[in-house]
Amino acid sequence: MGGKLTVTAKPGSGSTFRLTILLDAAQADTARGVAAKGRGANTKTLHVLCAEDNPYARVVLNTILVELGHRVDFAGTGEAAIAAVERNGYDVVLMDVTLPGLDGLAAARAIRALQGGVAHVPIIGISGRTEKADQNAALAAGMNAFLAKPVSPAILAQAVAEFVPAGKKA
Repeated sequence: MGGKLTVTAKPGSGSTFRLTILLDAAQADTARGVAAKGRGANTKTLHVLCAEDNPYARVVLNTILVELGHRVDFAGTGEAAIAAVERNGYDVVLMDVTLPGLDGLAAARAIRALQGGVAHVPIIGISGRTEKADQNAALAAGMNAFLAKPVSPAILAQAVAEFVPAGKKA
């Protein structure tokens, strides 16, 4: 990489390591950058339910989705996600596969068993489990797609946009 590494040691107080390298500029994959691209695609605001129990993951998902211009609700358990889907008309559900109580797979199956149009809401599974078997289990449970954590803003924006209802595009 054509860089330089130097070490300065001071007996009794430690060492300082300095690495200097020159890299080509890269375009940052930020929610703001993805949002600007998404607005160029003329997508409308979606009502998104995120079934996620981890408070840090909630902050990340909320930040990305709000930057993309969507309205976001959260459910912390599979049971709460099912009840929210029954009550509200969501455009997309982001479902953590590992939830306390009823897990995301069971919640997805229960949503698919609901009466009426709510049973057909697109469900995107999200999980730290990244094996092919985990993806297959999510799809078999009725999820439309599966994303591995950590989810980048660009991947999340693309996945959500894939399931935008026809009437929501400008």
